[in-house]
Amino acid sequence: MELTGKIVITFNDIFPEEDSLEINEYLEGIERDLLIKFSSFIMGFSRNSEYENPLSFLRMYFSKENADFVKIVFKNLKAFVDKDDYGMDTYSFPFIVSSLSFFENAYDKDYGASQNYTDQEIEVRVFKAYLVLNKINTTDRTITLNESTKHLKEDISKYSTAYCLGLFLNSSDFSNYDIRKIFVTQTIRAISFFHFLEQRREAQELLKEFYKEYNVSNYQDYIKGLLPINISVFNNEKEAHTDIIIPDDKNQISSIEFLEKFSIKETQLLQEFDFINMRSTPIYRVDKLIFRLTYPLFVLELIGNGLYFKFKTINDKLTREKKIKDLYGLKTYEFSEKYILHNILKEYFGNRYFQRNGDELDAEFDGAPDYYVRNGKRIFLFESKDILINAKVKQSSDFQAIDDELAKKLYHNDEGKQKAVLQIINNVRKILSKSLQFDSGFSPRNVIIHPVLVLHNRIFNTAGLNKWVNFWFQDELEKLDQEGYNTSNVKPLVLIDIDTLIFNKDVFKNRNLKLEQVLKYYQDNYLNFTVQGRKYNSEDEAIQANKNSLIPFGDYLDDKIDSEGLRVIPREFEEKAYGLFD
Repeated sequence: MELTGKIVITFNDIFPEEDSLEINEYLEGIERDLLIKFSSFIMGFSRNSEYENPLSFLRMYFSKENADFVKIVFKNLKAFVDKDDYGMDTYSFPFIVSSLSFFENAYDKDYGASQNYTDQEIEVRVFKAYLVLNKINTTDRTITLNESTKHLKEDISKYSTAYCLGLFLNSSDFSNYDIRKIFVTQTIRAISFFHFLEQRREAQELLKEFYKEYNVSNYQDYIKGLLPINISVFNNEKEAHTDIIIPDDKNQISSIEFLEKFSIKETQLLQEFDFINMRSTPIYRVDKLIFRLTYPLFVLELIGNGLYFKFKTINDKLTREKKIKDLYGLKTYEFSEKYILHNILKEYFGNRYFQRNGDELDAEFDGAPDYYVRNGKRIFLFESKDILINAKVKQSSDFQAIDDELAKKLYHNDEGKQKAVLQIINNVRKILSKSLQFDSGFSPRNVIIHPVLVLHNRIFNTAGLNKWVNFWFQDELEKLDQEGYNTSNVKPLVLIDIDTLIFNKDVFKNRNLKLEQVLKYYQDNYLNFTVQGRKYNSEDEAIQANKNSLIPFGDYLDDKIDSEGLRVIPREFEEKAYGLFD
């Protein structure tokens, strides 16, 4: 697989002699419903859409009455594209961050309908406004990215990694996904969360209020209630918005009431409307019997990720005696970092090898790993973090801000508190010094250590991020060398998102692949990649190979399993979900 991306076409590329207006100036006087219709339409384009081709987009978007305008656009587009040798297919008008921003802008503001624009005038004004958003989200941010990475130019490996991370971070979780994987893992995570809460005494009142809020008897009915939404996503064969039309039957009222719980309400939008709100409620009501999905990815993610938003809203309204005091901690630590991780890795390794989970170790040892496995001389150290990246930093393309944010979450914070990388290093030190109290069945001289950081949000499955975090890890290994330890058998730190572990569990459980083999291959051929000693047919091929080394582990593993014909429907999904979706 290759790391590639489209070059986004901006206002200045098409109208080089024209000064752009503010977005509001283009949209003022256009009906809000029409703007929302356009934004939900363009967000419906799938990845690898035929409309990523600029010519296909122009033919689709403009009416024949705007033929003269389209000729001007095409002439300027061709002049712009001909400056380089990339080819027309390399460029694209649609850019998901701009599409999301356009929807937010349209919903957040009421431009009225004061101007009597013709349909042709509206087409042009909306088109120009969208291209201005493209400029803001690409050209302007590239200037920021160039400025914030220039201090790294002397180290080509760090510079290329930082540039890639700053380039893709703002859009990776919107564009880099497999819809099958999202649906399966979100469903498994949702059912697991309900199972987890059912076992917690302090969560019983919250569960009761949750079922009452959604007028269901149990979590099975809740997830089944989402079925029309999910079917609409999967059955939508056209590239555009997806509508759910409520049938005229005995369930009509209950269906409407249920979907309204996930619909964007204007009272919310008049306050703080951002992508987080869209993730939480990615549906809006068009009319009495029609609901429109804003973005298919967000719709599927509301199954699992959206649960926290739903539960938090209800928990905040409960009395002090009934509410969970730290719902966020319960979800991120007790559920994600312990319950989910422990169960998954136990199935990965079965009853083989020497294993200890965090629950077993935390009671007796400070700073113990979240999961520990030793197979002879090979030790797998797992650390788990359910964290997020600050939304403003994520969208900024300011690499220094990105680096600071990542360091606070994964390295050390401003107060010097150690985070995942240093926590793993501490356990590496204990292994090499033979001071690991719970395991002495190995020789520090021969041991091979595979450090793994499991993260519970897909944003960390961004190109370049693993390699950048591994730079910190290698710096800390050098300090261990200076302390007198031999770190030659400590492998690079691998970042794995939890969805990848869930989705591919059966491949390892059935031993069609061995985790240590894919980890070693990724460590040697991606994280430790160098063009030196390798043969390439051209400089461009060598450059592309270096780019490919920035691919995240999740993408590498999914591609390997698919290409080798090992993909199966996860058994956990069959057991937990098939009965619900019969």
